[in-house]
Amino acid sequence: MRYRPPSIIQRLNALQAEHGWLRQDDLVLAARDLGVPLHRIEGVASFYPHYRRTPPAAHRLDVCRDLACAMRGGAHCLAELQAGAAAHEAATGERVEVCEVSCLGRCDRAPAVLVEHDPHTGAAAALAALHTEHAPEHLEVAARTYRVDPYARPGERYATVRALAAGGAAAAEALLGELKEAGLRGMGGAGFPTALKWRTVRDAVSDEKFVVCNADESEPGTFKDRELLASLPHLVWEGILLGAVVVGARRAIVYLRHEYELERRVLAREQEVAARVADALGIALEIFVSPGGYIMGEETALLEALEDRRGEPRNKPPYPGIAGLFGQPTLINNVETLTMATAIAARGAAWWKAQGLRGCAGLKFVSISGDVVSPGVYELATGTTIAELIALAGGVPGGASVQAVMPGGASTAFLGADALGTPLDFDHLRRAGSSLGSGAVIVVAEGRDMLELGANVTRFFRNESCGKCVPCRVGTEKAVALLDRWLAGEAAEGTPELLRQLDRTLAQTSICGLGQVALLPVVSILDRLPPTRPTRRP
Repeated sequence: MRYRPPSIIQRLNALQAEHGWLRQDDLVLAARDLGVPLHRIEGVASFYPHYRRTPPAAHRLDVCRDLACAMRGGAHCLAELQAGAAAHEAATGERVEVCEVSCLGRCDRAPAVLVEHDPHTGAAAALAALHTEHAPEHLEVAARTYRVDPYARPGERYATVRALAAGGAAAAEALLGELKEAGLRGMGGAGFPTALKWRTVRDAVSDEKFVVCNADESEPGTFKDRELLASLPHLVWEGILLGAVVVGARRAIVYLRHEYELERRVLAREQEVAARVADALGIALEIFVSPGGYIMGEETALLEALEDRRGEPRNKPPYPGIAGLFGQPTLINNVETLTMATAIAARGAAWWKAQGLRGCAGLKFVSISGDVVSPGVYELATGTTIAELIALAGGVPGGASVQAVMPGGASTAFLGADALGTPLDFDHLRRAGSSLGSGAVIVVAEGRDMLELGANVTRFFRNESCGKCVPCRVGTEKAVALLDRWLAGEAAEGTPELLRQLDRTLAQTSICGLGQVALLPVVSILDRLPPTRPTRRP
C-alpha cells in the first residue's frame, strides 16, 4: 500500500506505557529514529491529554467530573479520594495522584474512577485497589442474547462477508440497496444515511481507499459502543469487512479511545479470528489507540491523529468520503452503525424494518444513566418511548418524578417531562425539539438544579474544546464564566439573553460540531425549564 501512517503516536504511546511519561531524551531519539523534526514530536505530545511530561506518582486515580458522575455524588467521591490518597501516602510513602478527568465512558458505574485500566464505582472500591497487587485485568461480560446478532454459534460468524465477497460487484450493489431500503443511519450522532456514505466511497475513483471504525465515544452519558465492543466484537469486525469489500478498501482501522483498554483486549482477541477472513480478502486490520480527547470523535480530527498530527478538525468540504485519510476516499462509521450493517446484510431490510415499533424501523442500542435504578445499555426496538426505556431501567429511585431528560447525550437539548411519550427515533425526537444523537438518555429527577446541570455540560465542552477556532475557544470560556456567576448569585439581568446570543454565534461560526452544540443544552434549559435562580439588575 502506498499510504501508511507515520508512527509518531504509536511511538509516544509505547513510551508512555513503558515509563509513565514522555522523557525529553526519548523524544529527541524518537525524532531521529523516525526522521522527523523534533517540533513535530513536540507538537503531537503537547496536544493529547493522555501524554504527560513529568514523572508519574506511584498510583493515579482518574475520577470523572461530568454529568452522570456529578449526579451520583462525584464531588463527594473526589473529596474521599483526596483524603484517602493523603492517608495512603502518609502510611506507605507512596504518592497518589487524584485527577479529575472528562467522561470515562463508565456512566453506568457512576461515580466512575479508573485505577490503572480497571474501572471502579466510588471512592471505597478505588482506594481498596491501591492495597491489592495489580495484575492484568480481564473483562467480565455478562452472558446476553442479542436480537441483532444473526449467528447462533461462533462457527457461523463471518459467513455474511464471505458470501458478499464471493458474489462480486452484483452482491455489493445488492447490499447497498438493502442498506438504503432499511433506512440505516449513522448511530454516532449525525444520523447520515449509511447507504449514501458507502455509495460515495464506492464510486470515488482512487487506487487506495480506507475504512475507519470510530470507537472514540467520549460524550457524557454515552457508553453503548463499549457494550458492543465487549459483547459483539465479531459483528463490529464483520461490519468493517463488509464496508471494505463494498467500497474497495484494502486497509481498515478501529480508532479506539485509550480508556477502553479492557475492551481493546476483547477486540484484539476477536481480531485474530477476523484476520483469517480479512487475509483471504486482501484486507489489513488494525487497532489504533487514541491518545485522548473528546474532539477525536469528530471524524476529521480523528483522521488528523491517524496521520500523526494534532487532532484538530479540518474545514469541510472536502468530506472524508472523497478526501479522507492521506487524502484518499475513506469510509468512517461508528461501532453501532457497523454492527447494524452486519445484521442487515445477514437478514435483509425487510427483517430490519419489522423490528421497529410505532412506524419506526430497526433496532437501537441506548445507554441510560442519571436518575434511574438500573443504568446500562439496552437493546430496543426503535420507536420505544423514553418512558418505556426508563421503566426498563427500573424507574427513578424512590419513585420520584422525572423533571427532564437528555435523549441523545450531552450534545442534545433537554426535554421536559411532557416529552416522555416521545419514541426514541431520529425523526420523532427532532420534532420534539431534540435529537437521538449518540443514543444516550440521561434522566433527571424532580428537585435537581437544572442550571447546575447545564453548567456542568457547558464546562465539559469548554474543557474539551481543541482551541483551533476562536468562537469555540473563547465562547465556551465566556459561557462558563457567565454560568458560574449566575450560580454564585452574581448574574446580571441580561445573562440568559447573552447565553442565547453566544449559542447562536457558536452554532453559526464554529468549525465543528463541538462548538456548534456546546451551549445547546443550557439554552434548552433556559427555554423549557427556566431556572428559579434570580438574576440581578446591573
